Amino acid sequence: MLVGASVLTGCGSKAVDVHESPSAGGSRSASALPPGQGGDRLVLRWRMSGGMGGVGGPWNVPDFSLYADGTAITAGAPGKGSQLKRYHLKQAVFQQLVADAKKAGLQRSQRIKVSGRIADAMVLTIWMGSARTDIEMPEQHHVPATALWKRLQPEQWPTDDQHSPPDIYHPVRLAVGALDTGEQSAPPDAVAWPLSPLGKGRQVRGRLCTVYSGADATRLRDLASKTVLGARFTSGGRLYTMQIRPLLPDETSCDALA
Repeated sequence: MLVGASVLTGCGSKAVDVHESPSAGGSRSASALPPGQGGDRLVLRWRMSGGMGGVGGPWNVPDFSLYADGTAITAGAPGKGSQLKRYHLKQAVFQQLVADAKKAGLQRSQRIKVSGRIADAMVLTIWMGSARTDIEMPEQHHVPATALWKRLQPEQWPTDDQHSPPDIYHPVRLAVGALDTGEQSAPPDAVAWPLSPLGKGRQVRGRLCTVYSGADATRLRDLASKTVLGARFTSGGRLYTMQIRPLLPDETSCDALA
């Protein structure tokens, strides 16, 4: 189990198993489309955000993502050793679900609010193509969009709707978000960063983002597995804390987190 995913993610993020698959998308059923032929084309996604703890930002894996080959990927529950789970819908079931999403109005952007203002309101965001639906306090609304959302819970899907059992999604790309601590001197237990300088990363949501794949991703996993909780890293004369974010099939660069 890769403890480093929880070691390096920081507060409020979801820890995930980020071991690499032997192939780009992990093992697939023969009836599934390979990446580039629909397997990496996002169709529906939802994320819950807000609340007292401020959960759900881009540096967290979305709660649910559904792709054109019928594959759905869900974020694991918060905690050490949590994994990204993958489900495989039969095409007929997938097509019906997409048709129902269209009937629910998810193809057009909209915002559904509660009366009054709630500072710590939970907000459900559903994406379908370029359309975005935001629903404040979704449990309080009995509308087609929330009815559809309640069906996008793979753990409740009947076995007969799936062409193969659920398995684990093994990402091949990992994003690292580095945060400069501003400290002038490194503590004795600081770890020297062995990959490309963190300071050269792209600014994304308050962090310097760098994506690693291939051999670099393997080195990152090895580093994470040997690093203690709360570790800080030195790179280019600066001291950083960091967060690891596994990237999903449609997420190929830091642009996905911007």
